[in-house]
Amino acid sequence: MRVVRVAGESMAPTYRSGDLLLTRGVGWSRLPRRGEVVVFRHGGARMLKRVAGVPDDRVELEGGRLFVNSESVDGRPRIPGAYTAAWRVPMGSYFMSGDNPHVSDDSRVWDEPFVPVADVDAVVIRRLTGARRHAGLRPGGLPAAADLVG
Repeated sequence: MRVVRVAGESMAPTYRSGDLLLTRGVGWSRLPRRGEVVVFRHGGARMLKRVAGVPDDRVELEGGRLFVNSESVDGRPRIPGAYTAAWRVPMGSYFMSGDNPHVSDDSRVWDEPFVPVADVDAVVIRRLTGARRHAGLRPGGLPAAADLVG
């Protein structure tokens, strides 16, 4: 188990900058599932995003709206005639998205949209209650805490 701190608003309103999150490491015996929020490495940074697509999922971005296996991620309907980008998530990879798409740097905009399973470090278990009140704490002041890109 590790405590990590959110840096940024890409996961708002679920998690906000300064929130402290309890995470557990991942292993091949229990890989992250679609919908879970994970900590992973991408482009030299540690990031916090939601697993939107798992291996063999069909992911579509249509008019800024995300669909996985033809289901809307946020409940909004399709836009007839809108440009659609589509991917099939390869084996051993994930498609990641932030809950706040207007500010999130995620699979929707990356040149290489997939994150290898091996780059996923942990799954978020829960936000620590009242953690925002402690936003002034330095990560080193908490057991195994680390800053994240949100």
